[in-house]
Amino acid sequence: MTALIDPDFISEMWPTLKDMTYLNNAATGIPPVATIDAMKKYLDGRVRAAGSFKETLSNIKAIRLHLAELLGGDYSQYALTPSTSSGINSFAHSIEYPEGSNVVLCDLEFPANYVPWQNVKKLYGAELRVVKSINGGVPIERFAEAIDENTRVVAISQIQFGSGFRVDLGALEKMTHDNDALLSVDIIQAAGCFDTDLSKLKIDFATGQAAKWMLGPIGAGYLYVRKSVMEELYPRFLGWWGVEQLQEFGYFDRVPLADARMFQVGSPAMIAYVGLLESLKVLLQIPAQNRERAAVMTADYLRKRLSEIDIPFFDFGPNNNSATVSCQPPDVEKLNEKLQENNIHCSVRNGRLRVSPHFYNSNEEVDRLLEYFG
Repeated sequence: MTALIDPDFISEMWPTLKDMTYLNNAATGIPPVATIDAMKKYLDGRVRAAGSFKETLSNIKAIRLHLAELLGGDYSQYALTPSTSSGINSFAHSIEYPEGSNVVLCDLEFPANYVPWQNVKKLYGAELRVVKSINGGVPIERFAEAIDENTRVVAISQIQFGSGFRVDLGALEKMTHDNDALLSVDIIQAAGCFDTDLSKLKIDFATGQAAKWMLGPIGAGYLYVRKSVMEELYPRFLGWWGVEQLQEFGYFDRVPLADARMFQVGSPAMIAYVGLLESLKVLLQIPAQNRERAAVMTADYLRKRLSEIDIPFFDFGPNNNSATVSCQPPDVEKLNEKLQENNIHCSVRNGRLRVSPHFYNSNEEVDRLLEYFG
């Protein structure tokens, strides 16, 4: 166990990790005990008619404050959304696409970050420019070839779900804004693991969901909006949670909120969000750099071991590697079945084994994994 993270804290918050080798955080992370306890308490309160709307609003504000602490900016820039897909759609349909506009993305994206843009092409006529990847990564120069003065949006994942490629957001931001385009980032594979400040990076829009590296429940999504673009946006879908005077229920003309909450349409799934609040509290007990370093050090150890046993894997170098390692052992589907039988959890993506350790994993777990590589 790395000294960066207190092993007693891990044992206390994630007791089930002692019973399995869990290296599948790019799929779903393991929620801490505090998260599960909070969700149980919420359900117990529901059957006893406990709680109030005031308490709900207080919890939501607390979530937004904690998101700002984790990811940068201030709480007015954060709102709740059911999923990453919902968040991307919220942004994609809140802007205009003048004639001749294009949207730039790459061919590594998870469907959540390309299906909405394919729909934009069909509905608004914007050209969709798909940058071709090379060996699991996309050189920044390839984006430069696709982005021009007619680019409306550059849509990218901070870390690619399948290969683990981590984009240089700083370079891509400059390239995007030099052409007066907007930068939309799917951060689901980074938030909670990588030390990221969306405000300092000048990201225009970002969205994700809590179930992966943020170690929260499925269904607790969130989004972020840069302050300087807030006035350019108008939600395609507007609901009672996204307008001023939320608690005034009579009929009158409603005005969208002037912050990120304009994208909140209806009542959030509070059982998921009370869990997210606790997951955020737990994550923030660990310094961001420690979370990132612990996960990356374990992933780097895996890369070293794979090199020693001649198993091919994607290696993008220190500036573009993440805590997700995509490797190619023989008979990967059969290998993954064998791993599952022995309570070792990874994933198969694009015909490769995806191994994704978090800060609570260790080199010893990597060694156990590799014992099954033949």
